[in-house]
Amino acid sequence: MLANLMLPLSLLACIVAGFVWVAKTSRDRRDLQKRLADVVPTGALQQLNREDSDSIRVRPGAESRFATLARFLKVPKDVPLAHVLAPPWIFMIGIIGAGLFFWLSQFLMSVPVSVLVGLGSGVLLVRGIFGWEIGRYQAKLVSQLPDAVQLVVSVTRAGLPVSEAFRAVADEMGSPTREEFAKVVNEIALGTSPDVALLSMHHRTGVTEYAIFAVTIGVQARSGGRLAETIQNLAEIVRERLVITARAKALSGEAKASGVIMALLPIVSGGITAITQPDQIAILFNDPRGTRLLAIGIITLLLGALTMRQLIAGATKD
Repeated sequence: MLANLMLPLSLLACIVAGFVWVAKTSRDRRDLQKRLADVVPTGALQQLNREDSDSIRVRPGAESRFATLARFLKVPKDVPLAHVLAPPWIFMIGIIGAGLFFWLSQFLMSVPVSVLVGLGSGVLLVRGIFGWEIGRYQAKLVSQLPDAVQLVVSVTRAGLPVSEAFRAVADEMGSPTREEFAKVVNEIALGTSPDVALLSMHHRTGVTEYAIFAVTIGVQARSGGRLAETIQNLAEIVRERLVITARAKALSGEAKASGVIMALLPIVSGGITAITQPDQIAILFNDPRGTRLLAIGIITLLLGALTMRQLIAGATKD
């Protein structure tokens, strides 16, 4: 009885944790938008919202539904350079994962419930891969941001405007900062102010430092002051944030190693047992009770690895 309830309770806990995590992420995004609204003109935010929603090629309702689904799956549709795998391959991996979880859960649940578990697992797997791609892309942008800001400082100290500084970043920095600032330069050339163009890049990439950069440029443009010194202070703050983040990741290395060892230990021990005593391992495949225990072990192992990964990622998040 306990073995039959273990998997449903584990899956329920995982689903609840996923909903809580999604709700927290949405709340953090709303808080950031509220803070930006306090320092960025309302017209600029409305202009960004219109640019994100209006289209002459797609019906607004269809675009809204597609955008909602893409946002839930974390598809990097605005940053194609973030893709490590082509989206069709990612969806194929999600289908394979859904089939695997359906096969595992049908040993413990009814077929309709197993179908729901498989579909949910496939969606979460696709969402996780897209989220990993976005996180990798954001990490590259953040690592290049201090050099980009320092280049902006050098150009502005030479007496050139901010738009020319952004053009220099688009010409001299490496990918992906080069491509993102090229989009900023194009928006400025079409009449967008520099702070709104940077804020648009923040909405496109999700990098918080770009929002801080946009607020810095916007406040300085309205209140005056020495732009080069202001941006220099921003560069120093970004470098300090990167140092603290790197230190936190280094301190979490022991926890990561422990998680990897704990995840690999049952696999290695099972392989050794299969070589030395194959009769004991055969019970897991030939006996229905053994198959049920094998399914429980695999699913709980995956849930444990995912939980440890989320705990470490939350502790090292800047």
